[in-house]
Amino acid sequence: MAFPSYLVPNLWTLSLLTLLAASVQSNLIVFDDDPLQPVTQDETASVGGMVTLTCRVAASDNSSLQWSNTAQQTLYFGEKRALRDNRIQLNRSTGTELSITIGNVQLSDEGEYTCSIFTMPVRTARATVTVLGVPDKPQISGYEDTVQEGGKVTLTCTSSGSKPPAKLRWYRNQEELTGRPDVVETNPDEATYTVISELTLTVGRSDDNTLIGCAVDHPSLSPGEKWTEQPIRVLFTPDVTIQPQNDLPREGEKFIIQCIGNGNPKPTSYVWQKKDGELPLMAKVDASFLLFEMLNKSDNGVYLCQADNGIGKMQGEYTLLVQDLTDDSNNLFPTSFYLPSFSPTSDSPSSSLSPDSFPTLMSTTSGSGSSASGSLPASSPPTIFSFSVPYPSDLTFPLLLPLLHPSLPLLSLPLLLLSMFYPPLFPTLSSLTFPCLPNAIPPPLTPSPPLLPPLFPLLLPALLLPLSLLPPPPTPSLPPQLPYG
Repeated sequence: MAFPSYLVPNLWTLSLLTLLAASVQSNLIVFDDDPLQPVTQDETASVGGMVTLTCRVAASDNSSLQWSNTAQQTLYFGEKRALRDNRIQLNRSTGTELSITIGNVQLSDEGEYTCSIFTMPVRTARATVTVLGVPDKPQISGYEDTVQEGGKVTLTCTSSGSKPPAKLRWYRNQEELTGRPDVVETNPDEATYTVISELTLTVGRSDDNTLIGCAVDHPSLSPGEKWTEQPIRVLFTPDVTIQPQNDLPREGEKFIIQCIGNGNPKPTSYVWQKKDGELPLMAKVDASFLLFEMLNKSDNGVYLCQADNGIGKMQGEYTLLVQDLTDDSNNLFPTSFYLPSFSPTSDSPSSSLSPDSFPTLMSTTSGSGSSASGSLPASSPPTIFSFSVPYPSDLTFPLLLPLLHPSLPLLSLPLLLLSMFYPPLFPTLSSLTFPCLPNAIPPPLTPSPPLLPPLFPLLLPALLLPLSLLPPPPTPSLPPQLPYG
């Protein structure tokens, strides 16, 4: 039976209205969650680790929960073990929860696990277990021997057993470097991967003893957990510096300079030269040392040292500028002592004693003590030597010189102490002269404030009284001048 053509649009309209009403009715219906529907979640574990599978329902109707593996083998039905696998253990079992653990997880444990509750109808839920293949410790190869400065070295880092493929990172002393893109290879016997990375470096002297590291980046590892390092040795020419023994070379002193060569290997040969001249005759070469037994201003100049370590030769230089000796007025003892060529007599009680009229008796070097030379004839009477005493004022001793008697050598010591303890009494004293004592070297003297000033008027006459009772000294006959040495 055919429908009239005018009725066709009405049928289409009726159909659309029916669908619209059904849609509105469905939107008005609210479906509550099924309290008996099991709920699970996906888990991830590393090879050798442990994973926990938990299945829950909101309400219980006394039906049992069940876990099945990827092959649909029942693992646990409620509290009852169904599969004899000691790695799988019951963790918790109640009317609304069933929880089990799988220990020593293997790659074969990966897959979908099913939780079921036997109601009418049976309700199920699935959980996916992902097993991570733990990568092996990386190995670095390609370095065989030392590399000369400016050369290239190519290192290869390899790590196997990762799943998913690991990422390799290069480091130089904790600074990340960029290597070639990783090469990933599949292991035929298991679903794991081998990752290979290469790094090419142009090395310099700063890379000597540098540690080149390769680290594995993988979800199964914490950062830096698996790491290996390869030290690099670089051969390079030495850097040369010349180090002086001290910063103030003085004329007459011993002086040493050292040639220091920092290279790999260490320098084995040193050549010393003086720029624009020959080495001084008093200079001695001892490998990396240049020794001056006694500095002279003629030693001034630029000294060159060439160090050779078999890889190359480098040269350093040092400018030597010899300084003058320090002034005696700043020292407790002078650099020279003088022995008079005559003894004072009654005819010349105030004879001028100047260094120019004395032969040298003793000389000292800074910080090294003193040595004496020369001797007196056995018939010589007690003689006088002079030394400088550091004191703030300009001191001279012309007034006390007539008071000293050659027969009383110990008398000068109290006077010396008085001059130090009572400086106001000797306002013009700069040098003290007293009889020469055997091996007599005065101790260091330090200016002090006057001690017991009221006692001095009583002490001074007691010291001077013996002088009036002594006969005048005999007049000796001495040669005109003592020979040197």
